[in-house]
Amino acid sequence: MGCHLSGSLNSLFLNEHTMHNLNYPLDFVFKIFTPSNDFNVIDASGNDVAYTRQKMFRLKEAVDVFNNSSRSEVLYTLKADRIIDFNAAYSLRDASGQVLGQLKRAGMRSLWRTHYTLSDATDHAIFTIQEVNPWVALADSVLSEIPFIGMLSGYFLNPSYTIANPQGQEVFRLRKTASLMERRFSLEKHTETSPEQETLVVLGVMMMMLQARKNG
Repeated sequence: MGCHLSGSLNSLFLNEHTMHNLNYPLDFVFKIFTPSNDFNVIDASGNDVAYTRQKMFRLKEAVDVFNNSSRSEVLYTLKADRIIDFNAAYSLRDASGQVLGQLKRAGMRSLWRTHYTLSDATDHAIFTIQEVNPWVALADSVLSEIPFIGMLSGYFLNPSYTIANPQGQEVFRLRKTASLMERRFSLEKHTETSPEQETLVVLGVMMMMLQARKNG
């Protein structure tokens, strides 16, 4: 990736594999009326942290994570291991192709309540991502497809997800926040983590958010 990153990421990377000193909460911002499945990641000071765009017309999911919306530099890639994503695993890689970790959807368990496992490069599970209230997410998904009503649902139906370590301690929380002309999720950090783990959480949440939008 190189050691000289453009834009606001200059102060965010400890080395070529990790992010650190991120100014939380981070906002993941989708524009509603756009054909592409992409979003910006913005920190609490309003600075761009990353920009993500899903490659279209690919048999397997493939996502590039850029330094910002200018797409001048690819920082990471997120790739599915299969065509059908019911029980897919997504490799999280740096720009050189080195695997940093993996996000895996818990197939049957995710039919009702969204559930993912986030593992490191040695396939050791370090976090679980789980929906707090599946009823809220279901209502939001259904109503968001209805013209006009869907625009208003963003104000009232805001699902959240807990990101916990193997001991069950909540380390991060992802919340959908009230919005009208966009879909916005906020990632809050509750306890300290290593830069490597923080990187995996941010990348894993990016991939999960793209899946959530694609599936409605």
